Amino acid sequence: MAAILKGVVCKYGLLDTVASLQVQSYTVTSDFQNTQTVKGLDGKTITVRYDDRKSIITVEGIAITSTIPELGATFAFTVNTESAYDGGTSNSSYRGVVTKVDDKGSNQNWTTVSITAECYEGISYV
Repeated sequence: MAAILKGVVCKYGLLDTVASLQVQSYTVTSDFQNTQTVKGLDGKTITVRYDDRKSIITVEGIAITSTIPELGATFAFTVNTESAYDGGTSNSSYRGVVTKVDDKGSNQNWTTVSITAECYEGISYV
């Protein structure tokens, strides 16, 4: 049965997949790596410069096979909103490098994997 929606249209679910992983969720954090300020004579900030955008994504899922992305591998994922800054401007196409892999197994649950990747605006991840 198809979902019945009333009201405004909102983003729902996931748009992308990762090989050998049944994706359950993702989190994107974007911020500036370089923030410089200038204080006036009274000690109040009068100028601020934000520079060097960085985005970190963590994708969590259930392992389908034992093959998952390796540390140092290029990682691509499409997010629901334009919250990734891999080229310096906001977009929904995340591209970066895998920097962390968490693997959690249990005798009473599925094996879960979390993959974390980073990207900087000045680096091209092809």
